[in-house]
Amino acid sequence: MVERSARIQWLKPEEGGRPSPPPGPEYSTVARFEILAERWPHEAWSVVLSISAPADSEGAMVTGIRMLVGDNAPKEVLASGSRFELYEGGKCVARGEVL
Repeated sequence: MVERSARIQWLKPEEGGRPSPPPGPEYSTVARFEILAERWPHEAWSVVLSISAPADSEGAMVTGIRMLVGDNAPKEVLASGSRFELYEGGKCVARGEVL
């Protein structure tokens, strides 16, 4: 599957997020896609973010995004406007939208 662009908003530590956004150049974790929410967590998909610049002072960044295993992934999850949350274990650490 091809890489798309996504806007990521990292949650602050006091909101349950990470101590700081990952530095990159790549970061991989499980994503909960809004359009597949009823299947969560039984059907979960991992994504890879390609990070080329640090997050701004508010924790926002634009990254590349692709599926870790793209051959079997539903194509619609990376369509423009698709919203998702990034999880580390059972904890949501960021929210994003495919551009």
